[in-house]
Amino acid sequence: FWKVAGGLLILLICCINMYFVVAYVMSLHNLGLYIGAAVLSVIYLSFVAYLTWLCLVALGASFLACGSTVSVTRTLHAEQPPCHPPK
Repeated sequence: FWKVAGGLLILLICCINMYFVVAYVMSLHNLGLYIGAAVLSVIYLSFVAYLTWLCLVALGASFLACGSTVSVTRTLHAEQPPCHPPK
């Protein structure tokens, strides 16, 4: 429950921030600022989507993990022999 509630709260805050940015830029009446705000908005939303994806993978959504992952807890040190000899 708390993970979902936290995610919804973050989404709400991001939407409110984007609304105020768009409202401010629209009040300036300048095409260059419209284009700049649009480019920055796409970059910002892409970054937020990337962070959301990483957080979901970290929380256990393994179906979103692309490629191979390495478990740090399962690595062997050079001094330790393996528990089971290879066959």
